[in-house]
Amino acid sequence: MSVFSLDWYFISLLIFVGLYGMLVSRNILRQLIGLEIVSKAAMLAVISAGALSSNLILAQALIITMIVVEVVVVAAGLALLVKAHRLSGSADIWKLDSLKG
Repeated sequence: MSVFSLDWYFISLLIFVGLYGMLVSRNILRQLIGLEIVSKAAMLAVISAGALSSNLILAQALIITMIVVEVVVVAAGLALLVKAHRLSGSADIWKLDSLKG
């Protein structure tokens, strides 16, 4: 068993843990953490694929772009969390109906 196959098992485990955290939790912050775990697993997959295909420079450029997009998504999610907490007093995703008006 090579090192790269162990990497893919670890990446699969991280994706499963992140998706499980996003699906089970109703808390916005926990869902953002699950999204972060999935995105980090995707970054590891891109780096591993770049190393396997001997195209590591392209993989690194994609990772930098993914980091920028991830920062914007997390900032928007945290802004949503703050707004939801101010209006409803909780971070429950089912109480986001109050943000309509």
